[in-house]
Amino acid sequence: MIRIAIIGLWICGVALGSLYFAVWQNSATASVAPKTGEVVLDDGKTDVFSVPVIIDNAVHGYVVTQFAYTLDKSVKASVTVPVSYFINDEIFSQFYGQYSDVKDVQQVKFDDVKKSIIDRVNAHFPQPLLKDLLVEQFNYISSKEIRNQNTKGLERP
Repeated sequence: MIRIAIIGLWICGVALGSLYFAVWQNSATASVAPKTGEVVLDDGKTDVFSVPVIIDNAVHGYVVTQFAYTLDKSVKASVTVPVSYFINDEIFSQFYGQYSDVKDVQQVKFDDVKKSIIDRVNAHFPQPLLKDLLVEQFNYISSKEIRNQNTKGLERP
C-alpha cells in the first residue's frame, strides 16, 4: 500500500516539475522582444468564393478559390479598411475573363498569379502590407458538373 502511495507521489512530482519547467521556458522565450528591423507578421484567409469562367458569352464553369495570406502587422495597424476586401477584389480581377479556353485554367502558374496579386494589393497602400499569399484551395468546376449535381435523381426529358 505504501509502495502505491510513493509511486503516486513520484508521478505527481514529475508532472508538477515538468509543468514548472515548461512554464519557466515559455516565459523566458516570451520575454525576448523582437529585434528592430524584424517584420512581425499577421495572417488570415480569404473567403471561399467562385469566379465564373466565361468563354464566348457563356459560363463554362467556375474557379473556386481560397487563399491564405500574411500581412505586415505594423502597417496593418495604420489601415482602417479590412485588407481582405482588397485581396478578394484582386483575386477576382486576376481570374475573371482571363481564360479563352478551359484548358488554360489547368495551367495556372501560381507564382505569377501570386506576385501579381501581391503587387496590386500593395499598390493601394503607402507601405507594402501584403507579404505572402498561399493557395488554400483552387478548384475548377465545369457548368456540366454543377448541372448534374443540381439535377441529381431527376430524369431529363
